[in-house]
Amino acid sequence: MTTIKVSKGARTRARILQEAQNLFASQGYAGTSLRQIADAAGLREPGLYNHFGSKEDLYEAVLQASLRPLVNKISERLGTANGLHDYTELPALFIDLLSAEPHLAALLQQALQDPEPPSSREHFRNWIRAAFEQGVDNTTHLGLAGDSDRQTLVLNVITMVNLTTGYFLSHQTFAALGGGDVNDPDNLARQKQLLRKVIRAMLIS
Repeated sequence: MTTIKVSKGARTRARILQEAQNLFASQGYAGTSLRQIADAAGLREPGLYNHFGSKEDLYEAVLQASLRPLVNKISERLGTANGLHDYTELPALFIDLLSAEPHLAALLQQALQDPEPPSSREHFRNWIRAAFEQGVDNTTHLGLAGDSDRQTLVLNVITMVNLTTGYFLSHQTFAALGGGDVNDPDNLARQKQLLRKVIRAMLIS
């Protein structure tokens, strides 16, 4: 069996990306400094520049590594959807993707709301916009959009995003109310079932 060796530089880069993701997710772009990221990664701040040219370059790399795969998987599912069932299952896929990575929901919300940095934010929104247009075209082609105008479809998407990310972001309140762990398989199954009902209601209303 061949063992693939990962270089020290590649391991360091991966560690920087992971720590940067955690900090950007919890503090936002403006609230996170390169010094904080370097400290978390066990490096001196100048060492970051061996891997990333600037804070914005690092943020862009975090979005590419963390959120681009999520958007791509949603787009792939949209590309193969051929009926109402496939669309009502989209939130379940979203839940699975977010539950696999603890900081992903917070990073997604930060990327959607944080006004900085402009270029990275716009790149991310372009990914979202492309996936949305794909969904609009497909639901229209399948006759699932009904009489819904564009604003209604936008509201439907925002509702799904907020319900899925909000579930994970409210983990402390969920636990305090006696709900337990948001990542418990039974709780995830209940949330998926609730979202299926919500999405189905939006699509057939």
